[in-house]
Amino acid sequence: MAQTAAIALHELATNAAKYGSLSAAGGHVEIKWSLAADRSLSLCWVESGGPTVTPPTHRGFGTRIMENMIGQLKGEVRFDWRAQGLTCEIALPLA
Repeated sequence: MAQTAAIALHELATNAAKYGSLSAAGGHVEIKWSLAADRSLSLCWVESGGPTVTPPTHRGFGTRIMENMIGQLKGEVRFDWRAQGLTCEIALPLA
């Protein structure tokens, strides 16, 4: 599970640096984590201060990798491409 979380955060950071909030001088990322009531690890990635975001027209390789790895662990990933920045929520069950 640690490897999956690390790869997901790496992919999110890479995309933020190329296209998202980290590609702008005033942009930043907030990362929150918590233990949910159902004993799953909840990670929340929130970008702001970057260029205006538009939803992608296709799922890229990195997104597919994240979805597949998280899915193999019976977790969930949700993307919300808000104009002010991407929000990504990941839930990973603790075994």
